[in-house]
Amino acid sequence: MRNLNSKLVMDFISEQGYDSIEKTYVAYTPLENYVCIAVAESYDNETETNSAQLAVEAVLTAFEKKPSMKRLREYIRYANEQILMHSTRSQLKVSLTVLVSDYTRMRYAYVGNTRLFILYENLFTHISKTQTKYEQLLADDAQEEPDREEIHNLTEYLGREKRVKPFVSKMTDLTEGSTILFATSNLWGRLSEIEILDAYEYTNTGREFLEILQELLLSLQEEHDQRMGSFTAAFLYIEKTFKEDVQKKKKKKRMFWMIIIILAVIFLTFLVVILCIRALDRRKISEIEKLDQRGVRYLEYENYDKALTEYEQASKLAEGLSLNNWQYIEKKRELSDTVSDREAILILYQEAEAAFAGGEYTQAKKLYAQIQKEAKYQDFDALCVNAEKKLEEITARLQILQYISLGDMYQSTEDYDEALFQYNRALNELTKLIDLELQGDVQAKIFAIRQKQKENSQAQEAAAQEAAQKQEEEEAAQKAAAADRAVIKINTYIASANAALEEGRSKRARELYKQALARYNKFTGASEDADKLYQDITALGQAITEAEVKAVEEAKEERLAQAAKYAIQAKEAARAGEIAKARELYDDALAIYRELNIWDERAEAIYDAIDELEHGGSQGADGAGNTAAVPDTGAGEQDAGKGALETGIG
Repeated sequence: MRNLNSKLVMDFISEQGYDSIEKTYVAYTPLENYVCIAVAESYDNETETNSAQLAVEAVLTAFEKKPSMKRLREYIRYANEQILMHSTRSQLKVSLTVLVSDYTRMRYAYVGNTRLFILYENLFTHISKTQTKYEQLLADDAQEEPDREEIHNLTEYLGREKRVKPFVSKMTDLTEGSTILFATSNLWGRLSEIEILDAYEYTNTGREFLEILQELLLSLQEEHDQRMGSFTAAFLYIEKTFKEDVQKKKKKKRMFWMIIIILAVIFLTFLVVILCIRALDRRKISEIEKLDQRGVRYLEYENYDKALTEYEQASKLAEGLSLNNWQYIEKKRELSDTVSDREAILILYQEAEAAFAGGEYTQAKKLYAQIQKEAKYQDFDALCVNAEKKLEEITARLQILQYISLGDMYQSTEDYDEALFQYNRALNELTKLIDLELQGDVQAKIFAIRQKQKENSQAQEAAAQEAAQKQEEEEAAQKAAAADRAVIKINTYIASANAALEEGRSKRARELYKQALARYNKFTGASEDADKLYQDITALGQAITEAEVKAVEEAKEERLAQAAKYAIQAKEAARAGEIAKARELYDDALAIYRELNIWDERAEAIYDAIDELEHGGSQGADGAGNTAAVPDTGAGEQDAGKGALETGIG
């Protein structure tokens, strides 16, 4: 509808110049209610893709999806995302100007150094600025124009970073007969504003205006021998704008004022109601504050019942306070919470007192602990101290009850000493409290245990005497039986030892004798039995000793007979000329004498025989026809000697 009832004439020129590809681009999209025009210029080193075209097409795509004069930032942001996404081989850099109109008003936005000129009757009514170093220097020093080369030093452009910061203009009305010129940097940077106005003044159509601008640029290039890159100039002539219905505007205006008046009446009514509610709330708040002050005073005097009455009334009034009328909301909420909390703590105190009076000390302890915590938080020092004292008393009572319970348990198991200990501990703690009834109960328990202990003590003494007598009798019987067993055992050892002696086993007899003697030393029986055992053991010891002496003598005689035998064998070997064997046998005989520590003439005879063997040169008759004498070794006492062994030759 707006597009059909308006007329906007659009035309443009675009030159590649000496660039390898086109670096500028312009396009527009007219819709039924909106039109969008975008002009862009690229400054990157891309030689295959025109990034300016990419930015313009992205803007128009976003515009077609959501056409609006309030979404210019979104269109430019979307174009920046597309530029960043396509910056793969190299960083793309684009300057962009976007204009959106509803055929009655317009709004534009730009990033970089593309510019917009609005002309009306050969005058500039508006010229957009740029985001360049040139613009900053121009704003800092207005007396001297900066270097024109700074127009290409951009401070903001598409592709710079993820967050782009475009300039967005205010909403302005379209003026019929005005012209909007879109120009890239190679156009407005080379042509002055006066030259642009002169070109516009002597033309009748937009195409002529654009062609004159193109001729001016080409002439400057030939005159100064300058290589010029791509440039674009777009021309939008506002021949007719969309006119809204005047009656409709007046009707909207009347409706607007009616709404304003109605809202004013509603506001005044609301204000009166608020003031009335405010006054009512102030009165209720004042009454609640008075009740709270009286309640606090009663709390300080420890009159908790009266304080609870005051806070119950205050709590009822607080329930009538409205928290939805926006009057004293914080104060009402705080006051309501205060009286509710104080009423709750006083109710809690009553419950704790009832539990304490009923002997429910565990429940009372929990309630008083909660009261102490809340009272400390609300700065009720007297109530806090009272709760603390109650907690101490409850702790003491619980300890006393525990002692009494332990005493009852020990009494049931007849451990009266431990029961008395626990009851006395409870009695000591009760002296700190005023509870005569409980104290009397404990004393009665102690008296009952004392009586029971006395009875038990008498019964135990009688039982102990009877048990002692019985034990003595049992011990005597056991002692007699043990003595009899010991006599039998000792006699057995003595009989076994005598039998071993008869068999010639004196060593075994000695062992049995020691065992019998050891048992005799431990014997505690009757003296008659002890004397008899002593005589038998003594006789056994003497018999064993005699047998051992005899055995030693027999062994010695046997060894002496063996020595005599060695001497005879040595003599026979010497006669046979076996000197070495004779010497060995003499040495064996000497070894026996050394063993028996015998150094009499028998040993001397052996030494003489050995000397004769060593010096005689032979074991036979000497030159005089005599033989060496052989000592008498006493071998005649043994079978090995078989008669006295007499030595001597001739």
